[in-house]
Amino acid sequence: MVDDEGKSSASILHDGSYFATGSWYSSIVVKGDTAVMMQPNGTALDMKLKFGEFGEADPDVAETTGQKFFNIKLSFCFGKEFTELGVVSEDGLRITTKNDIGLSVLDWMSEEEAAALEAKGDPIEDPPGPYKIQPDILGKFVWITGGAGVGKSTSAQLLSKMHGYVYYEGDCFASCRNPYIPLDVQNPSLAQFLQKPLIGEGLEERREVCKRGNEMFGEMMAGGDYDKGKAEEYYEKMCEDIKRERKRIGGDWSIAGVTFGQDLRNFIRSKLGPDLVFVVLNMEMEDLKERIRIRHSREEGTVDILMSISRLCEAATEDDDNAVNVMITNEMSKEDVISKILEKLNL
Repeated sequence: MVDDEGKSSASILHDGSYFATGSWYSSIVVKGDTAVMMQPNGTALDMKLKFGEFGEADPDVAETTGQKFFNIKLSFCFGKEFTELGVVSEDGLRITTKNDIGLSVLDWMSEEEAAALEAKGDPIEDPPGPYKIQPDILGKFVWITGGAGVGKSTSAQLLSKMHGYVYYEGDCFASCRNPYIPLDVQNPSLAQFLQKPLIGEGLEERREVCKRGNEMFGEMMAGGDYDKGKAEEYYEKMCEDIKRERKRIGGDWSIAGVTFGQDLRNFIRSKLGPDLVFVVLNMEMEDLKERIRIRHSREEGTVDILMSISRLCEAATEDDDNAVNVMITNEMSKEDVISKILEKLNL
């Protein structure tokens, strides 16, 4: 039942769209005690809402909202079930939660505001980034890969900051966001969720491919293997974008993205050319698990999911053309890792 203002009497929220700031999803569309979570790539996930008292609020949430207790639980499934706790404002127009990125705020919007927001973003054909456009110079071409949390994004970012590489974040392709993450952010892996969504001709085609790619990643998070057909479709589309962007911008390039094993690396190389060099970052599983636990505030559900992805990632072998291994320990600094990468690349 909904009152004259569009507010459901079964909840303390208003029916309609809530725009997310500081979260990996872009909005939720509420109807009573259910919602649909929307991502920039067009993927929609069903969400359940539960209202009540759910323990003391996170200190940052309490300070921001003035409320001492969580009063909403948001649950959804992506491979496994996830839960977020939050505080709804007294007027029902704002939800405040805390996640790995930091504080996340969802603000209610009118239909007109939601439509206007949908039309905003960076152009898919030439997303802006902090790089010199020099299409006549195609330099070194490096793809940094490995399991979740091993340091792919951090290493690609440092190659950009210290040696002038263009840093292309592969995870942004999956979410249809601008792949050129600012070079001054502390955690580029999490900063991807703050990147602007892409807009323009070709977006719907990419969204369809990324939806199927997300299905594949969801299956892997649930403990399954990756689907070769979906993987090749997804990575072929990503390679098209990388090839076009590299031709547009030029210069030395470092891409951050998971590639699982030799078969998929060979497929990617067949699309991007023989000059591409893979740097495979490896860690002992227990060291990697501890690193992920620290990054994700020891949320064991998230740790288990990310470890299920990492266990599918294979080191380079002797017959893995143009691929080198870099072994990482938790005692190494970010700069140590970059030194090892440059040493392996003979740079």
